[in-house]
Order: sequence, then structure tokens, then C-alpha cells
Amino acid sequence: MLRRTGISIWLAAVCWLAIAVSMDTHAADGDAAVQRALQTAISRPAPAQVDASAVEALSFRRDPAVSARVQQETIQAFGRNPQQAADLEKVIGSGEMLGEFDKILRRYGYDPTNLGDVLAAHLLISWEVVNDRDSRQSPDGQRAVRRQLIGPLAAIPEVAAMSDAAKQAQAERTAYLTMVSALTYQTMKRDGNRQGLQSLSAGVRQGLQGNGVDLQRVSLGDGGLVAR
Repeated sequence: MLRRTGISIWLAAVCWLAIAVSMDTHAADGDAAVQRALQTAISRPAPAQVDASAVEALSFRRDPAVSARVQQETIQAFGRNPQQAADLEKVIGSGEMLGEFDKILRRYGYDPTNLGDVLAAHLLISWEVVNDRDSRQSPDGQRAVRRQLIGPLAAIPEVAAMSDAAKQAQAERTAYLTMVSALTYQTMKRDGNRQGLQSLSAGVRQGLQGNGVDLQRVSLGDGGLVAR
């Protein structure tokens, strides 16, 4: 899924609950159009290609000021005491965590400065966590998930109209949540923490169910993530 970073073990131990809560909140407040787009995306295999205008509609230029703001928001959200905040500053404030996320996306053939690609990676990594599977067994499927999402997302007027700053902020918040989920999964799996893995899987699954996607009822194949 991803290489281990310098993040300390406490983060993996305490943050998975925060992920589940954040995802549930997003689902409760989420736009119904986005929910429909996600459901449409996984209802059928990915198209052979996506329209260039759809890709462009979801792309953004990174602004260092936006990245700095999202970094501090994330540190404040997850840092439960001064030591935790200092540890988070090392891996988030340094850019290490976002840099690692970018590397993962590029290995998938995704663009980290495209909101559709970031959300596709979030969906794919969440599927891995929920089902205890490794998507590297299906490289064609990895590449297909972005093609599933980009068209339906770009077709939502509110999404297509987002500013670069808004797309970047949403993408980077999603990146941090995805990375913390993945790191938590890796740490618990390495430690043989079956109970923790079950709780993490349930929390991530519940978050996506709020958006109408049950990742336990989705299979990864050459056409991407398709509901069974």
C-alpha cells in the first residue's frame, strides 16, 4: 500500500477513531450530488478513457499558502497534546506525509493535483483497509478507478465550479485522512492487532456507507471498483 514513514506509533494507535468520526461527519453533511456520482461510478466498469475537459475541470495548481493552512488544520485536529502536535509537525508540517501520498498516486498512474484522482485513491485505499486486500494484485484495476470517478465528479456543477484553492484544500484534507487510515492499518496488521483491524475496517466502511458506497460489496477488477 505505502512505505512506512517516520510517523510515530502513537498516531496509528489513536487516530483511526478520528478518521471514522470525520468521515461520518462528511457523509452526514455531504452533497447528494456527490453521493450519486460515487454510486454511478461504481455501478459499472470504467470507460476506456475520460474526456480531457473532465480531467481539466478537476485539476488544480498547488498554492503553498493553502497547503500550510491545511497542514495546521490537520495538526490541530489530530494533535491531542503538545507532544503529539510536535510529532505531527515533523511528518505533516515537513511535507513528508503529503509527499508520500503523492508518490503513491504516481505509482497508480494518478495525478496528485487532480481532485478526482485524489478521491479515487481514497476510495481504493479505503477498499484495501475494509477488505484487508492489496490492490497491487490488480494494477489495471488501480488505474481504472480514476477513470470511473473523474467523469461523474466533473459533471457536478458545484464541483466543476470549485476554485483551485477549494479543490486543493479538499484534496489535501482527503490525502491526510487517507494516509492516517493506511498507516493505522499497516501498524495494526504488523502488530497482529485483529480487534483493532476489525474496528478500523468497520469505521472506514461506515464512513463510505454514508455516501452510498459499501466497500464490502465492491470488487476490484480490470474495470475498477464495481459493486457486486
